[in-house]
Amino acid sequence: MLSVVTAERFAAEVLLLGIEGRHAWAWSGGATVRVALADLGPLWTGSYRYLWHPPAGFAGPLSMGDSGPAVAAVAELLARLDGQPRPLAQDEFNAALQQRVRLFQRREGLADDGVVGVQTLLALNRRLQLDPGAQVARETLAAGGREVPTP
Repeated sequence: MLSVVTAERFAAEVLLLGIEGRHAWAWSGGATVRVALADLGPLWTGSYRYLWHPPAGFAGPLSMGDSGPAVAAVAELLARLDGQPRPLAQDEFNAALQQRVRLFQRREGLADDGVVGVQTLLALNRRLQLDPGAQVARETLAAGGREVPTP
């Protein structure tokens, strides 16, 4: 969500749905529109909000010794990614989970520090296709908010 100032000098928000080359896809006036970045750039205030759904209980980076439902959710997501019937941890961030997080981070080109922060969670969501991506979001909005079947 980008904060912008309209040509009429009103504050507004633009839902950015993706960027392709020199153009952006945005939600405006009840429709998905394609706008040149050169036109959008001068209106942008520099502020934005990233919209996403963190795991339940996630309040910040998770690391060795942390416990709670967010740790259990991360362990479950990694088990799902690996096709494993049981996660490496329940609700306490242990050494096995830390090692698995490091391997995942390395494969995704992230800093392999074994700490689960926003970037690691976003990469995990993408890998598991929990984040529908910009194209699916545009199609869903174009369909009037109804879910669009994914291939």
